[in-house]
Amino acid sequence: MLPALAHAEDKLLFAGFAFSGNYENRNELYPYSVRVEQFKDDNGQPLLNKVFIQKLKLRPKEDGRLSTELGRLGQGSQVTVAFALTYENIEYVELRDQIVMYLRLNFNVLAFDRKTKQLIAAYPVRLRFSEIVRDRLTDAELLDLFKTIYLTNDLGINPFDLWIDKFACLKLRDLYNKHLQVKHVELEPEALAKLSDEHLSPKAFVNLVANELETSIATNNNVPIVPWSPGEAVGRVMAMRFADGNAFNLNLPVADYEVDFAVRAFRGTSVEEPSSWQKIYRVLGTLKIRDVKAASYILNENIYNTQIITLAKKYNPKIEDWPQYRKTTFELLDETSKQFSGVDPRWLKASASRAGEAEGAFREASKIFDQLK
Repeated sequence: MLPALAHAEDKLLFAGFAFSGNYENRNELYPYSVRVEQFKDDNGQPLLNKVFIQKLKLRPKEDGRLSTELGRLGQGSQVTVAFALTYENIEYVELRDQIVMYLRLNFNVLAFDRKTKQLIAAYPVRLRFSEIVRDRLTDAELLDLFKTIYLTNDLGINPFDLWIDKFACLKLRDLYNKHLQVKHVELEPEALAKLSDEHLSPKAFVNLVANELETSIATNNNVPIVPWSPGEAVGRVMAMRFADGNAFNLNLPVADYEVDFAVRAFRGTSVEEPSSWQKIYRVLGTLKIRDVKAASYILNENIYNTQIITLAKKYNPKIEDWPQYRKTTFELLDETSKQFSGVDPRWLKASASRAGEAEGAFREASKIFDQLK
């Protein structure tokens, strides 16, 4: 039985910072966050947790909902919340004579029963940071950047602030009757061929798409989600490791609704005008939502997104195609997920293969989101 949040004054236990995924894969999944985790204060406390707790103390209302006197996980049966990192990435885009660096972190406000290790809810959060750089950053410079992002507010953004902001607007329950999960992400042959041409890892791109899809769905519709665990979810469990050294498998609830997404193709072309170039990027996909109990699909629609970039010839611009395809993919996931909180006929006309005929299917799918809140 899950622990009860019987009274408004009941506190949640705070477990601090955690990595999603098996310990052995941390260096591959989170190469810089893992190294920041190793920094400790003079008393041996991980700086990640120290800074996190300091930030909580500056937010009395949110701090009042949490107890940081956690002790060892597994004692008692009280709802516990954690910062669970799910994705880390650095990428560069060259445009004109500039290089733009993009840093991305995805993480969850994760709630679970610390005794049974049963997941209760997960609410994804995104951090995005970019800056113009002269050259691609060295390994040491990237580590310094991640330290600055995690441990300070010098760049005007901090993941712990974003986590607390999200936590502040949540009313966590001890039990959710219905659960939704991004279950399968597939790459069809034409999409796989493009990844091969770009010398990109299909596995890494699948993980990226899954993270973006679940974050878009949860954020745009304000619902919890059963987390996608990159290659680690086996037998309905997800590996977790905390900054204080605790490690265990988190039991995942069986999803009532499963979301599948297939990337069908990346297609593009260029159109030359007298003074400019137009670069056209299109990503085609298929989104399905399945009612597990009924063994039937509530939604099964082909969708696509098109991005048009105009480049003035006088600037002699340089633009890499792949970052634009990736951006177009993210926009497709984000805009599609918004339809479950209100179908936009203009979006259907521009981005659904069946156009207005798909409206009924999207409206039917939107009904399940009320059951998830």
